[in-house]
Amino acid sequence: MSEHIDDLLRENKRLKARLEKLDSKKKRSNKRGIFKFVGTLIAGKNLKKSIYNSINEFNQQHKISIETTSNLVASLIRRITRIGVIGLLLAILPTTLMFYQNNLLKIQNSKIETQTHLAEASRRSTQMFIMGEVLSDVNSELKNSSSSRLSNTLAGRIIGLSRAMKPYRYMVGDKLIDEPISPERGQLLISLCKSKISSSFFVDEILQESDFTKSELMNAKLRGATLRDINLNEANLSGSDLMNVDLQNASLKNTNLSHVDMDDVNLINANLEGANLTGAFLIRANLKGANLTNVVLDSVKVDRADWLLHIRDKLKIRGAAELFETYKIDSIFYYQASKLKKPMILRR
Repeated sequence: MSEHIDDLLRENKRLKARLEKLDSKKKRSNKRGIFKFVGTLIAGKNLKKSIYNSINEFNQQHKISIETTSNLVASLIRRITRIGVIGLLLAILPTTLMFYQNNLLKIQNSKIETQTHLAEASRRSTQMFIMGEVLSDVNSELKNSSSSRLSNTLAGRIIGLSRAMKPYRYMVGDKLIDEPISPERGQLLISLCKSKISSSFFVDEILQESDFTKSELMNAKLRGATLRDINLNEANLSGSDLMNVDLQNASLKNTNLSHVDMDDVNLINANLEGANLTGAFLIRANLKGANLTNVVLDSVKVDRADWLLHIRDKLKIRGAAELFETYKIDSIFYYQASKLKKPMILRR
């Protein structure tokens, strides 16, 4: 019985050894199959056969037929093309991954930037509460004052508030606006213009020291306001009513004044360098000593057919010579408010 068991154990060992040997051969066969597949993919199936046929034919006939040569050349071309395609794919893959990674980084950076600007906008909005307190104090002082003047302390608070209301980018729909701007400065200016502060005090004690650059004043109603010496550089006043506004010595560099009603406006010595006046009304505007360098005057309505010549030769306004070369008065606009037709400026 024990001998039979020993024979079974020995047979079991032999079978295990045989199975291990078969597994080893199978693994080697798989590796050879992989290498063979890769080699076939790169070299091509017929290249070896074509070379063999060419050599054999040359040994037998001492020449190679056109058909054998063409088969060899075709096999070589297929091999070179296949290697090139594989190399191109291997080169494109990391490049594609790099572009994909860069795109993800751009999206992530854009979201981080948006979150940063939203946080800034939220912080700026808290200044509205401070502005409410300041305007409430302005109303109280004006009620108790017979001179329509404010205390120096309150004037200083207004000046400090205008400087603290920095421009920023905020969301419109699902995207940030392109350029930073300050809606709070615009609201502060409108509120001050609507109050009954003495014009001379407002100009001398507040406007000359305040900062209203990049104010958002779209469609603002400021008719008849006194804004001498104000700094409105890069502000947005598109569509606003500035009829009969006093902007003497004002700084309006790169300001958006498109479609603004500036009839009877006082722009004496005002700096409008780079301002956009597209579609604006400049009927009877006083431009003596103004700077109109690089101003955009597309579709501007004026009160005289020789307006371009007048500002160049009579008023000798800075930038008028360049405007004369760029624009012409070549159209008529029906001014419904006065039931009159007015000349309009167009590009040459």
